[in-house]
Amino acid sequence: MPPTLASLVHHSALKLTVLAGEDKLATPVRWAHVSELADPVPWMEGGELLLITAMKIDAENPAAMRRYVKRLVGAGVVGLGFAVGVNYEQVPRPLIEAAEGEACLLYT
Repeated sequence: MPPTLASLVHHSALKLTVLAGEDKLATPVRWAHVSELADPVPWMEGGELLLITAMKIDAENPAAMRRYVKRLVGAGVVGLGFAVGVNYEQVPRPLIEAAEGEACLLYT
């Protein structure tokens, strides 16, 4: 049985926090994938937890974040993990708002 988003969130070593998509935590995760591409969708097969630091996207642009999250969800990405302290000290609000109702957004 594959792990779920909830099992990752509850793993104490990962220290993850859920910012959006709490209702999607029962979703199985097939694979974790790291990508800093502006458009990683061509390489997604579905079931991925996509891990990013937002090096190639404007995570503070609301319209861009809505398009980005919609494309990820359309490609079957089940969750988005955001690493703070690399490019952003906190998860940008436009990304959180884009994920609300669309995707599970986690950060560490």
